[in-house]
Amino acid sequence: MSENRHESRGLAARFGLALCAGTAVILVAGGYASLRLQRSHLTELVETRAIEVADVIRRSTRDAMMRDDPGEVRRIIGAIADHESFERIRVFDARGRITVSTMEDEVGTLVDMNAEQCVLCHGADQPLTRLNGLDRTRVFRAPSGDRVLGVIAPVHNEASCASAACHAHPPSVNVLGVLDVQLPLARVDADLAASERQILLGVGIAVLALLALAWLLTWRMVIRPVANLTRAAQRVADGDFSERLQTGHHGEISVLTESWNAMTERLGMARRDLEELNTTLELRVEEKTAQLELAHKRMMLVDKMASLGKLAATVAHELNNPLAGIATYARLLRRRSEEADPELSPPAGQDDARRILALIESESLRCGNIVRNLLLFSRSPTVRFAEEDLRPLLDRCVMLLKHRADLSEVSLSVDVPAGLPRVECDASQIQQMVLALVINALEATAQGGQVIIAAREDEPGEWVTLSVRDNGRGIPPEYLADIFEPFFTTKEGEAGVGLGLPVVFGIVTRHHGTVSVESTPGAGTVFFVRLPVHQPRATDAESSDKEVHAT
Repeated sequence: MSENRHESRGLAARFGLALCAGTAVILVAGGYASLRLQRSHLTELVETRAIEVADVIRRSTRDAMMRDDPGEVRRIIGAIADHESFERIRVFDARGRITVSTMEDEVGTLVDMNAEQCVLCHGADQPLTRLNGLDRTRVFRAPSGDRVLGVIAPVHNEASCASAACHAHPPSVNVLGVLDVQLPLARVDADLAASERQILLGVGIAVLALLALAWLLTWRMVIRPVANLTRAAQRVADGDFSERLQTGHHGEISVLTESWNAMTERLGMARRDLEELNTTLELRVEEKTAQLELAHKRMMLVDKMASLGKLAATVAHELNNPLAGIATYARLLRRRSEEADPELSPPAGQDDARRILALIESESLRCGNIVRNLLLFSRSPTVRFAEEDLRPLLDRCVMLLKHRADLSEVSLSVDVPAGLPRVECDASQIQQMVLALVINALEATAQGGQVIIAAREDEPGEWVTLSVRDNGRGIPPEYLADIFEPFFTTKEGEAGVGLGLPVVFGIVTRHHGTVSVESTPGAGTVFFVRLPVHQPRATDAESSDKEVHAT
């Protein structure tokens, strides 16, 4: 584009220079033609005047010539030569002998027939008897180098002269002699030179003025608009569509400028639309990607939980009966040992046997509880939806756990605003979900802490959000992504097996809701359960894509 810009500037400059050069050539040619015409016109005027002067001299000397009085002829010619500016005046006969001259030293000499004053008549095979007006003149250089205009005035044999008794000439002789008048052209040349200088000066001034005018007009009307368009084109090529050109006066350039401004404005709008569309597409792609990732994680979690559920059901089914038998027989052996003779001291080692049997019984019961949890986790009970008021349900949960909270010296309260809409749900499963979340909160909260169960309407008439908040020890950030995994637990020792939150996740999923968690280590944890007020129908439930995430 830089090369195109320089090329356009060079094109405009070449156009301006060509226009100015053409104008200058035309003006110079016109001035030269005018000068030639003026020179020719002045020369013609001088020649005509010289011919007239020669005719006047010839008529003035006619009588003296008729009387054959050379002295009178010399006197008249001398008087005329003194009065006018003449180079010389002379008369020579038909044989070329100079009979009268203002230059006395050439009187009586012969003139060469090849001389300028003779060749006009004698240059042909036969001497001319008549000469036209301009054929009688000639211009030559004097020995001094100045130009001289010579005029030939033939003296014809008139009838009165041919019949005179003094020196009659036969009628067959047409030319008796020649009057040669020579006028200096120094003044004429000086005037012509002065006139030429004036003309050249005028032409030069006109050329400069027209060149300046042509360049100014070319600059204003061509070069500057083209340069502005070139600069604007470069800006557009660089991606800047904000450049606007001034329209100026009416004309083709103005129309082109307006069209350019309209075009760049439309291009700028199109580019902004494309950028906005690109940004929107990027945001939508990121949003959809995030949704797909969440959906993928959800599906993986659901598949994992389904697989673990099947495995847990199989293991629980296979272990339940043996564990129940072990616990039963351990309890039976321990009772028989105690009922044998309570007053007698037990034999050595019997106390250890009783402790072992008690341990076997307690551990078998513990394994039975784990198996029951596995069965609860793997079982997908039928959900019976009905419209329920959440406030009584949450109050029942507080009542069931109030004693445990008091033992832990933790404050347990419910915050439900008036006018909370009824929710279509399975009350027993929602109660089980809330109990699991509150138990976890109580176990994570130290003495003097508090646990708050709250509910609020989210998107009126559409969603209700339940929250369980505590100010306990919190969950480390690196564990948040795994807390809904089966058998994952942060509890120490035998406090849990990691199935409570997966059960909560399953209940929320069956209710087409979402569950999320926010936690700050050392400050507490809050679980949010978002439930729809109305459960979707079968087709809607199949197409819905609920998100489960940990914040």
